[in-house]
Amino acid sequence: MLQNIRNNSQGFLAKIFVGFIVFVFAIFGLDSIVGTITNANSTVSVNGVAIDEITIENETRRITQDLLSSLGAQIDISSIDTTQFREQAINNLVERELLIQTALENGMLISSATLDRQIAQTPDFQIGGVFSSERAQALLTSYGMTPASYRASLQQQGVLNQMLTVYSTSSFATSNELEMLARINEEKRNFRYIRVNAGDLAQTQTVSEEEVSQYYAANSALFMQGERVSLEYLELNKNDLLAEIEISEEQIQAQYATELSSLQAQTERRASHILLQAAANDVNDALAQAETIKARIDAGESFEDLAAEFSDDAGSAQFGGDVGYTTGETFAEEFEAALSQLDVEEVSAPVRTQFGVHLIKLTEITADDVSSFEETRDRIERELQDQLAEDIYIARAEELNNLSFESIDLQEPADILELNIQTTELFDNAGGAGIAAAVAVVSAAFGSDVQEGLNSELIALDESRSVVIRLLESREAELRALTEVRGEIEATLRIQKGEEQAVSLGETFLGNLNNDQNIDNLLAVQGLEWDGGQNLSRTSSGLDPEIMRIIFAIAKPEAGSVIQGQQLLSGDYVIVELQELIPGSLEEMTEENQQALQSYLMQQGATSDYSAYMSGVQMRADIER
Repeated sequence: MLQNIRNNSQGFLAKIFVGFIVFVFAIFGLDSIVGTITNANSTVSVNGVAIDEITIENETRRITQDLLSSLGAQIDISSIDTTQFREQAINNLVERELLIQTALENGMLISSATLDRQIAQTPDFQIGGVFSSERAQALLTSYGMTPASYRASLQQQGVLNQMLTVYSTSSFATSNELEMLARINEEKRNFRYIRVNAGDLAQTQTVSEEEVSQYYAANSALFMQGERVSLEYLELNKNDLLAEIEISEEQIQAQYATELSSLQAQTERRASHILLQAAANDVNDALAQAETIKARIDAGESFEDLAAEFSDDAGSAQFGGDVGYTTGETFAEEFEAALSQLDVEEVSAPVRTQFGVHLIKLTEITADDVSSFEETRDRIERELQDQLAEDIYIARAEELNNLSFESIDLQEPADILELNIQTTELFDNAGGAGIAAAVAVVSAAFGSDVQEGLNSELIALDESRSVVIRLLESREAELRALTEVRGEIEATLRIQKGEEQAVSLGETFLGNLNNDQNIDNLLAVQGLEWDGGQNLSRTSSGLDPEIMRIIFAIAKPEAGSVIQGQQLLSGDYVIVELQELIPGSLEEMTEENQQALQSYLMQQGATSDYSAYMSGVQMRADIER
């Protein structure tokens, strides 16, 4: 009994039920929980069964939340078209309803005996390992469920699982299918290749002044300098406040005493007990029995054995009476008081609580090591300074925000708070250096308030720094001068020429090879040579993935070898000669890999069968949207 009370106090039951309710809510909709939702506003039905608007909204919300969780907290929901989520939600709910209806039509039911057994074996419905209908009823009521609605949810979930299991367990893969896939997956290729490096060729290119001017004139949009601003600002830094704060020795001593008390309170004691339950008129008998058991323990008999024999707490008796750890608040007050007075392995005299009479044994004490005052003094002083600095920082940040709102410029706030007005260099909406690197500052700098000459609101740079900003200078978008971008243009033109030459050389080599000419001397002039490999498999590593894809995209040569050339995304040009294709074999695969291959084919088959079946079901169904 005491063990059950302790477990419940830790909130485990609540966590399990909240998780279950969330799952049922997401899969079956709100109606499966409360059982009384009206379908009056429904706009969707499946074979006459309405899907209510609340269920659609909840499914839409779940899909939206899943997307936000996957994209991260910084995503702007206003930039996303959420109407598509509603359509996806409706599709999910329609498919779920069709699944349920189809499963029921096919006689897929969960028997009452199975449901009864599942409910009876639910640990949260048990007391001392035995199902309690009163406990189950109380828990279901606390979560807004009735026994009937709970059984219905279990029935529905079980039917859905049956329907989905049909396809996952009935799919199979034939030996021919396995062999065909093994031939492809396990095939090996012998090859050689030449890679003409565009980057190396770019370094040897020359660019004339005329070419630079022509490129600049033809691509002027690339060299537009966007609108730029410079700012003046006031910065409040919490670290600058530390010098103003002095901590007295009394404050440090007081904080050390508080920490010491807290550590002592966190001491955990592990207890075992023997519980003798007793009604009010049987307390004396229980006390007498406890004294007898205590005498046997003092005489050397095992506490654990006696707990298993006499304790009325079935949950802990099977574990030698162990009821776990406490920091002084888990058990009844009398129990905790007695436990706190025991040494490890010591057994108390009989202790009476509302649950009966206990013999209590302290089995373990765990406590954090307590550092001396001298060891912790400097840390405490720093933490107290930081805490006071935080308080001052918050107050001054609020004052700075108010002053900047009330002032026509930054001079008055600077004078009152004794801050220096600082400035930034010009920067565009991509940001700049210093505070201009902060996204929030850039956003405010190009916002309407600052652009109209007003002071900004307080902008937090991080946990310890904040600023208010004001427009100092604004420059319209303009074309950057040729002298400023000449280096960029020259580098771009060299790269372009290098890539063009790489393609030209590569195609020359390819043409010679296709005409059965020997190109070794040409390669030597360019400092190139063949590279290659034997028995390359699809899972081999060490080769450029793009070249790998080219090699395995080449069809099997009917005779001799096959030569292909292609420019890579990097600008390099590669010539690949596939010399031999060696088909794979199922026999060459390990047993583990064969099983993995079979599982893959079965999964693909199950997915295909299920999709085809559901397509047919949807085509025959009467669905209104």
